[in-house]
Amino acid sequence: MEVRFEATEKQWLMLQYWQDDITTEIGFWWAAWWWKSMWWVFAVRSSCLKYPWSKRVFGRKELVNLKRTTLATYYKMLKQYKIPQQYYWVLNWSTNVIKFPNGSEIVLLDCASQPSDPEFTRFWSLELTWAFIDESNEVDAKGLMILKTRLWRQNTFEINGEKIKIKPKLLETFNPNKWHVYEDYYKPRKDWTLPEHRKFIPALAKDNPYLTEDYIQQLERSDEMTKQRLLYWNFEYDDTPWKVFRWDEISDLFTNIIQKDETPYITCDVARLGNDRTIIYVWKWLETETIKEFKWYTTDQTANVIKDLEQQYRVSRYNICIDSDWVGGWVADQLRWCVNFMNNWTPIVEDWEQRNFWNLKAQCYFKLKEMMEKRMIRVNASGQIKEDIERELDNIIVKNMDSDQKLRLESKEDMKKRLWGTSPDYADALMMRMYWLLKRKGNPTERTEVFTVNFDDMLY
Repeated sequence: MEVRFEATEKQWLMLQYWQDDITTEIGFWWAAWWWKSMWWVFAVRSSCLKYPWSKRVFGRKELVNLKRTTLATYYKMLKQYKIPQQYYWVLNWSTNVIKFPNGSEIVLLDCASQPSDPEFTRFWSLELTWAFIDESNEVDAKGLMILKTRLWRQNTFEINGEKIKIKPKLLETFNPNKWHVYEDYYKPRKDWTLPEHRKFIPALAKDNPYLTEDYIQQLERSDEMTKQRLLYWNFEYDDTPWKVFRWDEISDLFTNIIQKDETPYITCDVARLGNDRTIIYVWKWLETETIKEFKWYTTDQTANVIKDLEQQYRVSRYNICIDSDWVGGWVADQLRWCVNFMNNWTPIVEDWEQRNFWNLKAQCYFKLKEMMEKRMIRVNASGQIKEDIERELDNIIVKNMDSDQKLRLESKEDMKKRLWGTSPDYADALMMRMYWLLKRKGNPTERTEVFTVNFDDMLY
């Protein structure tokens, strides 16, 4: 049974990468109406029939959404092209495995991180040929990394007495955000550092010959984020809801012109002998004077560095703030009179009934947002440090509001899942500078205020 359909230029480019002997990972940023699921199920179905006993994966963060989208698209394709019943596949709804008469299989995979399986050990038993991950931007980076290691397990086939070895392939489709798809595809392509085995294909609205002019005009009349993402191919604007900081606030953080003040401060986010980093900011009021990063430092070494900076910049101990959760407390113990910052401290407010934050950390982050909105704070950084600060601030997300309607941030552990295990060390050390603005009530620009948030406005 042969089925033909017209492919667009972007789809033919994808087919070229799919068939070559170099590419193993393909990132597709699809705009609307590209029929990506239709094209994919058609291609995978054909390859399953061509290579007996091959095994593939259809994956998404939530299996129920995978069945509602990709699987529904497959049945739509069968109906549209009037494919006879004998060419259908058979889905076992209990095992979520699609089986073909020649022994080939497609596994419908739930890629969500599970509390009972944080290391994705359920992926290790898979022996795969190809994989398709829809909405890859929603999948944890660690699970995706493990899945990639399983693509070399089932790629040699015997057809008509001849052994054929095919290249393992991974296709990811996604919407823009600053998580692993940004680091894997968009940023390397922008910097001309994309590795040879990895290809990135942006397929935007104006590239689609089948879209009507009315749809394009509707996009042009949309909000700025929609236009930036779907018309102008700007990956810096993503569609993640409940972000604390807008991208323009983050970008201007490094160029703001602020009022000068020579009062020095030090903030420090502490790590000890691990992959996380110890980050130290030296401030002149609300502008950074210097930024230090250390790895594999003991708490004694970190305390000595802070003491040296204290002497060099003549910083009062009362103006030194150290993250004292976990090992940070050992550093703070060696710097008597410094501020021991505890993330889960109660917020600083005059009226307890008006406390609308879950903890001090959330309050300080929203105070930082206020100062960034007013362009009253500046960070002097460039290169990799600047990129790390941008990425971390761009991933500070409101988790939910608890039963008492208190603003609460996503946990550090959840954030690390998206960022290949990276902790928001730079962002946390930056946030801690807000402690003194909340404590001092004499200056109108520094007094403690109840920071109200309109949740509708946060869905930029």
